[in-house]
Amino acid sequence: MMKFSFIAGLILAIMSCNNAPQTTVSLHVEGAKADVPAEVVTKDSVYSVTLDSTGLALITLADNFQPGYASLKYGRVVIPVYVEPGKSFDVSLKQKGRRMTPVFTGEGAKKNDYLNSKVFFQGYPDFKADESAFISDLEERENKLLIYLDSMAFENAFIQSEKKRIHALVYGSLTSYPSYHGYYSGVQNFKPSERYYEVLKAAAVEDESMLNVPVYQELIAGTARVMAGKDMTEYDALTLVKNKLDYIQKNFQSPKIQEFFVDEFITEYVNRSGVERLDDLTSVYNAKVTSPEKKAKFDELCSTWAKIAKGQPSPAFKYTDINGKEVSLADLAGKYVYIDVWATWCGPCRGELPHLKKLEHQYKNKNIAFVSISCDQDKAAWEKMVKSEKLGGIQLHNGGDREFMQAYIIKGIPRFILLDREGKIINSDMSRPSDAKTAETFRSLKGI
Repeated sequence: MMKFSFIAGLILAIMSCNNAPQTTVSLHVEGAKADVPAEVVTKDSVYSVTLDSTGLALITLADNFQPGYASLKYGRVVIPVYVEPGKSFDVSLKQKGRRMTPVFTGEGAKKNDYLNSKVFFQGYPDFKADESAFISDLEERENKLLIYLDSMAFENAFIQSEKKRIHALVYGSLTSYPSYHGYYSGVQNFKPSERYYEVLKAAAVEDESMLNVPVYQELIAGTARVMAGKDMTEYDALTLVKNKLDYIQKNFQSPKIQEFFVDEFITEYVNRSGVERLDDLTSVYNAKVTSPEKKAKFDELCSTWAKIAKGQPSPAFKYTDINGKEVSLADLAGKYVYIDVWATWCGPCRGELPHLKKLEHQYKNKNIAFVSISCDQDKAAWEKMVKSEKLGGIQLHNGGDREFMQAYIIKGIPRFILLDREGKIINSDMSRPSDAKTAETFRSLKGI
């Protein structure tokens, strides 16, 4: 009888485990377009579900997911959340002014309400303040947030991890102080004191348990950037990334932290600068990054960039000009081609127009074509500006076709590209018209 009871109890226990409640995150976005994906990024997984016609997405987490800090992403909106087994919650996103404000309900709502409290979006630091005052303001802000945390009466484990998150959140601002202070105070070539660097390094402590928390990632990455540029007299992307890698390897012992930031920094470098000077970095990448997923993703990125490296044939385009005529890259064979990918709503793009006009005038009788490709969704706005501003060169509209932009991995505009007379790439991320290097490069072109 006792043996039967033991077996029956074991079966019931197994059934109970198998029937454990699922943990779900439900997102509803007012006025959302259908077919827009929502993501929950946890410590160990990324869950993606497309919103239905009512603007609803239901995300079910795996039975064995790792609890802790996570992110809920919808478009450009990123919401910090905390996920725990059995504590499902609903999120309603509503537009309030310029912000999408989340409203939480359900068992997991309390901590998520706290993480998205207004207190975290108030009291931004004054970058005009002198260095000592700025650091004192950060100390005061951290203390206020810790007092607020204590008032919430959470369990000790969450309080301890939240103290670390608050510290990273507050001192992340310190990484922007040198550049922002110079800008807001009008002090040119501002250099912080040695105390600034000491405080920053002390704030960026090594803590593997915080590696998946975005504000911690930003603090470490920002600190590496500041320390890497400390003694640089002239900006060079390759030198900067080497210095950042050197800082991480010398100041952090955790293989996981080293792997994360080596992958982060080198991937960022390739995204911005391509693969032409990558040889010096691949040995570091291969030595520190062991994740097959990261390696595969990086190899794919490098392969994509290799297609638009110097000397490669340019991806083609065929778009309609301002007069309704189709123009293709093949039509420009025999000419150098300077391409501007832009949009009417882009401030920096519009800021380059006077400089572009000057270049076009200077080289109007030369063997170079100036091609502007608009990615405006509002074609009428493009037509209006081209005509009202009397824009020169070859003005094209991509008609919503982003294939050319995707081929050149264009993630921000304006983007300039220079091709030779055979349609091969000279520079897939060419300097802007306002940069003196552009005219200098043009003067060096043979047969222009």
